[in-house]
Amino acid sequence: MAKIRNRTPFSESKGRLIVGWAILITLVIGAVAFAQRQHLIAELQTEAASLYRLASQRADQHDAHMTALSALAVAGAAERPDLFLEVAATILRFYPRIEAVDLVPLEQPAANLSTRAGLSDQLAETIRTAARSSDGRLVIHPLPESKDNYLVVKRSPNSDAARFGLALQINSAALLASDSAFWQRTSVSLGLRFPDATAAAHTNPTTGLRFEKPLGSASQPLIFQAGIAPGLTDLLRPAPILIATVLTSLMYLATVLGLRQSLRARRAERQARLSAQEARLAHASRVNALGEMASGMAHELTQPLTAVLSQAQAGRHLAERGDKENLRQSLDSIIAQTKRASAILDRLRNWTRPRQLASGPVSVNSVAENVQLLLQAEADRAGIALKLQLDPYVRPVHADAIEIEQVLFNLVRNAMDAVAAADFRQVLITTRVAGVVTVLEVTDTGPGVPPAIRPRLFEPFVTGKPDGTGLGLALCQRLIESMGGEIELDDGAARTTFRVSLPAFAQNPKETAE
Repeated sequence: MAKIRNRTPFSESKGRLIVGWAILITLVIGAVAFAQRQHLIAELQTEAASLYRLASQRADQHDAHMTALSALAVAGAAERPDLFLEVAATILRFYPRIEAVDLVPLEQPAANLSTRAGLSDQLAETIRTAARSSDGRLVIHPLPESKDNYLVVKRSPNSDAARFGLALQINSAALLASDSAFWQRTSVSLGLRFPDATAAAHTNPTTGLRFEKPLGSASQPLIFQAGIAPGLTDLLRPAPILIATVLTSLMYLATVLGLRQSLRARRAERQARLSAQEARLAHASRVNALGEMASGMAHELTQPLTAVLSQAQAGRHLAERGDKENLRQSLDSIIAQTKRASAILDRLRNWTRPRQLASGPVSVNSVAENVQLLLQAEADRAGIALKLQLDPYVRPVHADAIEIEQVLFNLVRNAMDAVAAADFRQVLITTRVAGVVTVLEVTDTGPGVPPAIRPRLFEPFVTGKPDGTGLGLALCQRLIESMGGEIELDDGAARTTFRVSLPAFAQNPKETAE
């Protein structure tokens, strides 16, 4: 069956709507993740700058502690070691990042002073060596045996005549301690390193670095490092994703509903325009056909008028003889032929008059007989046998008589054009019953429809005639579909057959239900 295919609009396809929603949600989630990533980077800059300032201040405090302890050592550490250790213990108590204070004489065998339980000879020699190498500035020395600790060493007094090596052991992780929850993230990296790139301390591997700067302490130029490598748990936080998904879904739904409403409005407007155009086209088609049928109608009217004239003349003679019985028969014949002529004129008037669609029970047999009557004269002149094969039990259809008559008229005219050059010229109009459907067929003995145009036979402007417009079959399809029926070219028939199927008129509620 040749039909016009219509693509389903996006807003009315459930599958496309779901796919579109899924794609949109994916894009929104990606946008939320990107925005969250940018937020985390900005937050890192803010938090890192704050912690950097705090760590620099803490490093500067070490200088003050070293200055105070050096003064005590020079003033009398040998005479009052208890005073030195008491001050050192106080510093440890208030500054937990300072884990030990050591005072090592540069010349042995003087005793070492330390807050440790026991200062190893190796560590004492390390402090002594660092103090001797000082040029007046503090010396920062890593502690290989303690990963997160380093020594700050000062010679005391701070001159070439130095007698002690003063050292503070700093816990670098405590130096970077912060109350901010930002640094508790597993994706955040934080650390210190020496200027020679040796790590002083790190709480996490320093990956994804975004902030790196030397501490603001002239005596301890450690490099402060902070970075973040956001993971899925950082980027796809449940609350923002849920809010974005709900808002996007609501907006998507509102957009789809708006598009669907707009589409329905445009479709209704388009349908109204098409209906108006079809009505005008149908009227124009009937008016154009009127010119072609004029000669046939003249011939059709000549027959009843000739019969009327003959019967009137015969009636006059019968009246003169007083033969009332035969006179009555002549008058009856005159009445019948006059009604026939009147019916022909009524059909012409109805054919050319624009009308509103009026659905009701229509006899397809009567429609077929009317079309035969309209075209019989033209068929006779062309040598075409225009025949009817009507089922007397065919049921009426729920449609408009004029519209069905126009469809059948177009099909029969097409069939007559198709057989015009054939050796055997015949057009057959058939009616039959197929369940609850009434079928009307037009069969001709022509060469058939070219295969090239069969798939698009009912599309506008598609025609196999050299001078055809290609609108006749498209109009027929629109009219039949508006009546709830179908029109098709029967590809399996031996001869060219166009079939019109219309729902039969329901005679009782049971048939309607069926």
